[in-house]
Amino acid sequence: MNLDFKEQIWKGGFRPTLQAESFEDRIRAKLGLTAKYESARLSIGRSLCDSAPPEPVRPTDERGKPIAGEYLFGDEIDLWMSIIAIDGQLGESATPDDFRTLLEAHWLRGARLLQGEFEECGEDEVRFITRLAQLLPSSFGAKASAGFAPGVSGEISLKVGSVSRTFPGEVPVTFSINSPGKAPHIALMGKNGSGKTTTGVQIAVEIASTARIPLLFIDPKGEFVSGVGAVGALGAGLPSMQAVEVGMESIPLDFLPDPDVGNASITQAAMQFRDSIALCCNHPGDIQLDILRTAVEKVIRHERKRDLSAVREAYKRELDQAGKKHDSILSRLNELTQLQVFAASSTPSEFFGQSWVLSLKTVATEELKKLVILLILDSLRTFMLSQQESPVVEGYRTLRHLLVIDEARRILANKRYQSLVDLVRQGRSKGEVVMLLSQDPSDFDGQADSFMTQLGTVIAFACVQTQRGLRSLQGTFGRRLQPNEFADTFLPPGVAFAKLPGREPERIMCWSAEREKA
Repeated sequence: MNLDFKEQIWKGGFRPTLQAESFEDRIRAKLGLTAKYESARLSIGRSLCDSAPPEPVRPTDERGKPIAGEYLFGDEIDLWMSIIAIDGQLGESATPDDFRTLLEAHWLRGARLLQGEFEECGEDEVRFITRLAQLLPSSFGAKASAGFAPGVSGEISLKVGSVSRTFPGEVPVTFSINSPGKAPHIALMGKNGSGKTTTGVQIAVEIASTARIPLLFIDPKGEFVSGVGAVGALGAGLPSMQAVEVGMESIPLDFLPDPDVGNASITQAAMQFRDSIALCCNHPGDIQLDILRTAVEKVIRHERKRDLSAVREAYKRELDQAGKKHDSILSRLNELTQLQVFAASSTPSEFFGQSWVLSLKTVATEELKKLVILLILDSLRTFMLSQQESPVVEGYRTLRHLLVIDEARRILANKRYQSLVDLVRQGRSKGEVVMLLSQDPSDFDGQADSFMTQLGTVIAFACVQTQRGLRSLQGTFGRRLQPNEFADTFLPPGVAFAKLPGREPERIMCWSAEREKA
C-alpha cells in the first residue's frame, strides 16, 4: 500500500451501522468515554480478537454518522491499517473501498460482541472491563492460555436417559444440546433414589462420547471412584476417564495463572481465590482478605513454587508483617495443604483437556469440600473464558468441555459466588457445557433469573417443592409451575417432568426398573 492509499484512508469517512452507533452511545456513557472514536476503536479491536472473518454489512442495514479516518485512527493510523490489512489479507491490488468494507464489517461484529458481553455482565462496568482485560491482551501478543481442540462439529443429539420416551405415549424423545439460539446447560433435580444421578451420568457419558469432549465430574459422595479408578456407569462409559480420591491423592492442577498473562488477569485470579476462601471462613475481616489477595499476587508473580503451601507461607508472612494473629483463613489453608489437595503438575490446558472424576468422599468437612470445588471452578472459569469463541458450524456451536457437579446445592447456596455464574452465562460461547445435579427447585432459589434461563434443559424427577423454588424455574419452563407437577403422583419412578430445547414441557420416561432388569 502506498502513501496515496493512506491519504485516502486518512481523509475518508467510515460509517457504523445504526445498531453499532446506538450501543456505543450507551457504552460511552457507562464507561465515561467522551469521543466516538474511542468506542469505535473498542468495537473494532474486539472483533479483531476473533480469528474468523466478519460478515460484510448488509446493504439494507441502516447507517449512523460517519467518522473521518483521521479521528478514527489518529496518530496510530499505520498500526490500525496494518492490522486490518493483515487480518483481511489485503494485497497490493486492494482499494480503499475494500479496506472500508472490511473495517465496517469488523465494527459491526465487534459492537454486537461487546453488547452481548456487556449484557451478560449485567451491565456492570467493573465486570465488563475485567472481562475485556482478560480477553484483549491474550489476542494481541501477550501469552494466552493454551487451548484444546474442539469436539465434533455439527448437531449433538441426545436421549433423556436409557429409555427416553414420552409418558404416556411411548414416543421416542431426542433433543439437540447445541441447537441455534439455545443454551446447552442442563439441570437435573430429584429426591434421593429418584434416578437423578443415574440419568445425569447417562446423559453426561452420551455428551462426552458423541461430541468427543473431555468431562470433569465432581463427585462429592464418591460413588464413582474406587481404588482401581473410575467405576460404575462413568468408568464403563468412558474407559479413559481418570479418577482422583481427593484427600488420598492430589488433584494434578496448577490452578494459578502464568505470570505472563498480564496484571489484570493476575489481579482477577487473586481476587477469585480470595473470594472463594472467604465463602468458607468465619467472617474474615477486610484487612485479612486484602492481605490474602496481596499474598496470592506475589506467589503468581514471583514464586517458582506454585502450590497451596506457597500461598499459605506467603499469607503467613504478610500476616506477621501486619501484626495479625492466626485466623480462619490460615486455618483453611493449613487444612488444604495438609491434605495435599492440589499438586501443580499439570497446566489447566493439560488438566481440563482430559476426562476426570474427582471424589470428595474422604474430605472431612462440608466447608472443605465446598472450598475444593470452588477452587476447581475458579481455575476452569479462568481457563475457559481465555479461549477463543468456539466455532459455529451450520448454526450449531461446537462443544469443547463438559462440567458435571453432583450435589450442586453446595455451590448454588453461595449466591455471591461468581465463577459458576460466569461459566453458565459466558462459557456457552466458548463451548462449555455445565450440568448441575441437585435435590429440588429450591436449591436454585435466589440465583439471578438470567442464570436460570441459561439452563436450556431442566429434567425434574419427583422432589420437594416450594413456591419460591418453583418461581426460579418459571423462566426456563415459560409459565407458572404448580407443586403437583413435581409430586410422586404425577411423576412415578423413572418419569421426569422435563423442559427440553425446542419442546414444550412434558413428562418423559427416563428409566425403567423392569427394562433395566431385562
